[in-house]
Amino acid sequence: MQAELKNNAPRRANAGIILLMALLLGAMLLRVWSINKESFWADEGWTMLLSHGPSLSDVVITMANDQHPPLYFALFHYWTLLAGNSESVARLFSAFWSLTGVALVYRLGADVFSRRAGVFAALMLALADNDIMLAQETRHYTQMATMAVLSTIFYLRYVRGPTRVNGIGWLLASVALLYTHYLGGFIVIVQALHIVLVVRPLRRWPDLWLRWALIGVAWLPWAVVFVNQSLVRYTRPILFQSSLSNSPETFITIRDNLFGSHFGLTVGLLLLGLAFVRYQNGFAAIRLRPIRATVYLLLWFAVPIVAIVAINTRYEILTPRNFLLITPAIAVLIGHGLTNLERTPRAFLLAVIVAVSLTTLDAYFVKPPWRQVAHDIVDYRLPDEPVIMDVWVDDFALRYHIGRDLAVDPATLPLISIPAWLETYRDQFFFRMLDYFQNKSAVWIADWGKDEDGVLTFLSDHGFVRTATQIETHLETNLIRIYRYDKPITTPPLVTYGGLVALAKAQYSATVMRGETLPISLWWSVLTDPQRDYSVSAFLIDSTGRLAVQHDGSPFDGKSPMSGWHAGDLHFDQPRLLIPADLPPGDYRLGLKVYWYAYPLPLPFTGMGMSGDFPILGTINVK
Repeated sequence: MQAELKNNAPRRANAGIILLMALLLGAMLLRVWSINKESFWADEGWTMLLSHGPSLSDVVITMANDQHPPLYFALFHYWTLLAGNSESVARLFSAFWSLTGVALVYRLGADVFSRRAGVFAALMLALADNDIMLAQETRHYTQMATMAVLSTIFYLRYVRGPTRVNGIGWLLASVALLYTHYLGGFIVIVQALHIVLVVRPLRRWPDLWLRWALIGVAWLPWAVVFVNQSLVRYTRPILFQSSLSNSPETFITIRDNLFGSHFGLTVGLLLLGLAFVRYQNGFAAIRLRPIRATVYLLLWFAVPIVAIVAINTRYEILTPRNFLLITPAIAVLIGHGLTNLERTPRAFLLAVIVAVSLTTLDAYFVKPPWRQVAHDIVDYRLPDEPVIMDVWVDDFALRYHIGRDLAVDPATLPLISIPAWLETYRDQFFFRMLDYFQNKSAVWIADWGKDEDGVLTFLSDHGFVRTATQIETHLETNLIRIYRYDKPITTPPLVTYGGLVALAKAQYSATVMRGETLPISLWWSVLTDPQRDYSVSAFLIDSTGRLAVQHDGSPFDGKSPMSGWHAGDLHFDQPRLLIPADLPPGDYRLGLKVYWYAYPLPLPFTGMGMSGDFPILGTINVK
């Protein structure tokens, strides 16, 4: 019998490895699925800015002036140097840490309970919505949770069997945790409480306390920075305060983040995971010992919750994402709770948990559409036109997306952050605005508010008129408005169409490559209220008068219909001509018509000393 068990042991081990690999593959698919669906949001844009460098020392110095320790950002700096900085690649760094955490949770569960408990724990973490959500964000939370698991593994192993490897691993993992996120300090506190409450005999204490103290000593160089960061956290208006108050609504959100909508089942399994159940002759025997692992996991679960809620009564630090720190402990306890059940109910509950987890979403953060806002600007913006970002610290995300779309370093673009200017110039803010814009003829502004800082009023009061408007919606009711402002055009119009509108100005490149898009920027002065939605036709004709390229449509890609124009308005428009890749090179004439779709003839025109059906604005050379 013993020989048979020995022969089956390798087979069971191989089956366990295959199961774990399949579980990790599933976890990876959940984390990379739609990883690029959402735009970067404020914190992710901040990550890209803080980790930019150009050197490691620059990153560390930058982080000293932020609110977080530097390890994640330093590692992320090298990640982007090696892999690039696209949204997907940047977020894969967090996905990597999340997958590593799933694997380590298996190891933790196997160490303190059993391999089966480890597999179930890894499954719970793989399915955890808050872990999946944060694995798709360019932030440090998944690294924090993974380092917490690694520190716990080495600590418990050292308590069980003090070896050099376990001691060094405990030290390095704990220090890395503290330098990843300050909330990691709760894990170090949990280990201290565990030593006091559980570790016996007492003669082991000096060694454990010495090693625990070394963790603090290794963190001391950054402790002064932490104090300075804490002193300015609530005094600098540019810092985004996203914390929540202690309220029933907040606690419900956190409960659903940690336990899911099926929290009754998962909380029950967690409580069952604090005990050890044995079945014999149809009866269940429940005991609490050994308590070393369960006490640690209970402390890991309870201490951060109690501490964060208590601190939050005076200094708001509570956000649901901070509680990812305790998600691994929850996963291990639930995993052990499942092993305490008999095979049939265990299989049934596992099926229920997997089905509910895959069909419900209990933790998800809808990010503002900054990628689309960037497109709204970049698609129409002309070279050297400044962009005002009046969206609080979300301007870091918008800055990133504008830079990505233009394929340039955002630092080289004329991007103005209103929060940064308000903090920098304070009482001199509007004088600085006046000085900057006195020689500018046009400006774009992304506005997420109600002009509380007076920027829109300032532009209107200093000679600018709104010529284009686009609107993006966040969470159905929050509107992000993208405006273009121009200085009034005082030169005589180029062409007048039907006494309704006048082409005040036209701007385009005199050359274009085959296969490229040629934007034709137009400024329309409104003479009389148009009663119909007229279309604008921009086109190229060759030397024989044959039509080569054409673009027809309502002005500003349908976002500014003429029926909404009023006399005295100035409107910006930009039809774009896609030059066919097989168009013969040479000179083509650029024509412009205005017409109503239900009437075949275009509006008559006057100006430019021409006659016929349409005016010729100029010549385009196709190369």
